Amino acid sequence: MDSTGWRLGSRGQSAPLGLALVFAVMIISTTAVVALGADAITSTQTQLDAERTEKSLTELNSKTALVALGQTDVQQVSLPASSSSTYRIDEDAGWMNVSYRNTTSENRTTVFNESMGEVAYHGSDETRLAYQGGGVWRSNGDGTSVMVSPPEFHYRDATLTLPLVTVSGSGAIKDSASISHNRTTSHFPNSTRNANFTNPLENGKVNVTVQSDYYRAWGGYFEERTDGDVTYHPDSNRVSIILKVPAGPRTVRNAVAATSDSGSIKLSGNDAFTNSYTSADGDGYDASEAGDGGNLTTAGDVIVTGSAELNGNITSGGRVEFSSNSMTFNGDRVEWADAFDDKHGACTGSCSDEQISSFGETTNINSHVDTQVDDLSSSNDNAGTIADDGVIDGTEGTTTLSAGRYHVNKIDLSNDVEFDTTGGNVIIGVENYVSLNTGNDITVSGPNQVKIYIKGGSPASGGSADGYHFFTRASEIRTTGAVSERSTQVWIYGKDNLQARMEKKGSDKSRVTGVIYAPGGESGTSRFEIWKSDLYGGAVTSQVELQKGGRVHFDQALRQERTLPRDTSVVAITYLHISTNDVNITSN
Repeated sequence: MDSTGWRLGSRGQSAPLGLALVFAVMIISTTAVVALGADAITSTQTQLDAERTEKSLTELNSKTALVALGQTDVQQVSLPASSSSTYRIDEDAGWMNVSYRNTTSENRTTVFNESMGEVAYHGSDETRLAYQGGGVWRSNGDGTSVMVSPPEFHYRDATLTLPLVTVSGSGAIKDSASISHNRTTSHFPNSTRNANFTNPLENGKVNVTVQSDYYRAWGGYFEERTDGDVTYHPDSNRVSIILKVPAGPRTVRNAVAATSDSGSIKLSGNDAFTNSYTSADGDGYDASEAGDGGNLTTAGDVIVTGSAELNGNITSGGRVEFSSNSMTFNGDRVEWADAFDDKHGACTGSCSDEQISSFGETTNINSHVDTQVDDLSSSNDNAGTIADDGVIDGTEGTTTLSAGRYHVNKIDLSNDVEFDTTGGNVIIGVENYVSLNTGNDITVSGPNQVKIYIKGGSPASGGSADGYHFFTRASEIRTTGAVSERSTQVWIYGKDNLQARMEKKGSDKSRVTGVIYAPGGESGTSRFEIWKSDLYGGAVTSQVELQKGGRVHFDQALRQERTLPRDTSVVAITYLHISTNDVNITSN
């Protein structure tokens, strides 16, 4: 009885206890569902707010552009905000600086330095959306940011068009805003403000720096839309991009090219001569196979005197003068801009002449040469080589320089040296000059290239080499690989003031295989003279004179070779069109 009664009593107490547990579980579950549902609703609402805000700011962007760029005077835009969010105007938020540095004089000039301002949406979470600089941006509260729509920054075909839109105003915006035009300032080109603010650019780099809470998104846009050098500065929320003036023509297409408007090509002595060959066919120069591709191209004049022989065509941005009755012209065409004076009818038969209206621009490579020499000064393979003491003169125990990167004050030979490219390129940065005097030669062995960058700080002094940055006297630069006279293997780079000369001594000529490449741009003074000597390759300087017995044998294989590495000129800026366009944004 007692046992049975105990069992029945236990059953009677279990029923209400179980019911209470069921109610507790239901309450907890309901609370969890309500809480999760509330979070989901809040998350969805936040996402919808962000999407609505992106659309509203994108509309603000397009209407502001209409006002800023002068297509309309006033625009209205709806900017609805929720109870937990707001739009605010801050005319001091972020700035942009554009500067131009002349890489010859090292002078830096500020084109403009302006606050951009912003219209920013501050939501209930850490997400922030803003209109700034003609674009729409989103930051996520963790230091990252993305672009929603692009700013007014357009880079194409070496032209930067930057009509920066700036915002004036302050305070919160309630539901809608009014946009009106304040002012437009043209910064570049603007020769009234600065005589150097003209297009096309020369000798320079353009630096654009943005300080912004969305600097990483700005930088991503720069990287995507340009080939510039982009650098991030996270400590100050800044990003910078550098655009460079393109570095001269990409290939050598003529025996001789004189690139300055005031420059010229002169064939001034008896037996001055141009013709062509190609090292691409597996052998070197053969006079019996020489062709008539020894063309002359210049932004200035072409003057031919004496019994010169020109086997090629002429293109001149100035005048062409054939003043000798003993010259020979074996070309098909003479192109001239100002005048063609053929005193004795050298251009006859199949030869024709044509007046042209313009001549293509050619910029110098000053910044490229400076950069290469400076980099080689900072980091090189000099140790334990004939370049170890900063001079290559051929007086060391060994006279061979193997593949590597070197920096010297000068190359001034007292003995022969060999540049062995078997293991790779030989690259040499020279601070001052290169002089090969009286029978002291450079032999280039192996299959790779030799590149010599002459910064030209001080030319040679004393003797025949006085005043020259590149000089040979009865000396040679020869290639001894599978192909002789392989000019594509030797490149000698100089700035727009390079002075170069090749000459003979007694019966011994100078013979150089390679390219002399020092384009002068619009006003450079680089000059190359050849007297009773032979260049196998090509020459590009401001002025060229083939004196008595001066001969250029153009290697047509150069037409397929880039003068500079591909990435040297893709980071290019030639034309700037820059303005700031301020608008006033107020709440309605």
